Amino acid sequence: MIDRLKQIYAEADALSNELPAELSKKIFLYTQALGIIGRYHADAVRAHGSAYAERKRIYGESIVNGEGTAKDKEGYAEMQSYEARIFEAQAESEMWRWRNAYTSTQEVINALKLELKSLMQEYGASTG
Repeated sequence: MIDRLKQIYAEADALSNELPAELSKKIFLYTQALGIIGRYHADAVRAHGSAYAERKRIYGESIVNGEGTAKDKEGYAEMQSYEARIFEAQAESEMWRWRNAYTSTQEVINALKLELKSLMQEYGASTG
């Protein structure tokens, strides 16, 4: 899907913002990209949730299986869940990356729609 996303962006970049038909096609392409980005974001949210659950599982098992005082068990659990914490942070970063890409693409689409509306008004004024 990344290759398709790159292809969509390349096609959109090749289109003119000065011609209504091309600008409309550019909006359509960005809308397609939004759908792909949305799927990546959903996958990233799922991965983050799984990483969180795994970290909590490791922490819980470590508390139960740890020895010593409550403070000792807590320290042991923190050490045991360190790698899972790092993985969770990476998954969260990926989730936000795709969410930000989604929001950014929505803003581009909205700006292009306004540009198209303005362009159509200009053409209407020049032909009327």
